[in-house]
Amino acid sequence: MGEREPQSERLSRGELLCLYHPGTDDIFSGYGLVMEDDEPGDLVGLLMVDRPFPANPFWLARIEEAYGECDLVPMTSTGARGLVCRMHIEPESLQHLRYLPSAFGHLLQEALQPLLDEPPAPTLALRWDEERRVWLSEMVFRNELPPAVREVFERTGYGCLAVESSRGIVHVCHASDVDIDSFIDKPVEARWDLIEMPTAPLVRLELLVYDDPRDPFCFESFLNVAAPDQLAVLAELAGQEELYLPFYGDDLTYRYTAVLPHGEQQWQRLDEIICRAEDYWANLSPEDRDFDRAKALYMQIRP
Repeated sequence: MGEREPQSERLSRGELLCLYHPGTDDIFSGYGLVMEDDEPGDLVGLLMVDRPFPANPFWLARIEEAYGECDLVPMTSTGARGLVCRMHIEPESLQHLRYLPSAFGHLLQEALQPLLDEPPAPTLALRWDEERRVWLSEMVFRNELPPAVREVFERTGYGCLAVESSRGIVHVCHASDVDIDSFIDKPVEARWDLIEMPTAPLVRLELLVYDDPRDPFCFESFLNVAAPDQLAVLAELAGQEELYLPFYGDDLTYRYTAVLPHGEQQWQRLDEIICRAEDYWANLSPEDRDFDRAKALYMQIRP
């Protein structure tokens, strides 16, 4: 296994890097070519999907459903397979990329070269999980956001939306490229609140990114307990162990994902908020109920 770390050197498009397992001599979970000069976090190549166990066929089916293709090729002498895909390496995991030895790497480099000009559709965000000692993946929306989510951001501008995904509920955050650059490696705090407006209760998730400790950047997401689909989202979040924040920049292309813990104390608070919100809604007269008006008014008068 190569010992050089690519982060301290200039990288050229087409250089080969592998996803190394820290603390081992020669274990890796995939390899790929750098797609742009000096961008080690954007690779195209093969991601091992049969390690430590054979890939779940339902997960592979979701990949094919989401991207229209799911090409698997053998990566080891025992037949363990790799998924042909694009790989977005999260910033905190870039330190675990390595060069492959030149004798072995040159052959792979040549074999993967066509993918630079015709990259595959499947795209996964990857991060090293130190506790579980594995690379974890999350599907990234193919090339761009789903049309419905894109349309909302194009109409309303920067903001945050709760979206169902294969990994649970994700909060898609749209911000400027400059702001997103300042978010990387900064702490993020999540706060659940109930706001009782005259025409509806607002279940609010405030996400604070501490790029400036004295003035953190704030994203807000509002959910309506009277809408069955949004109530289902809240129910899932009330037991979800992590919050996922994929960030999309000015042109609504994916940049990176922040992950923060979301434990039992927050589940309990959210459960209580949901119950209070349902009671509040039930006690409003039908002619007064209007979630959209409540949200619009709150946005006008909030501090």
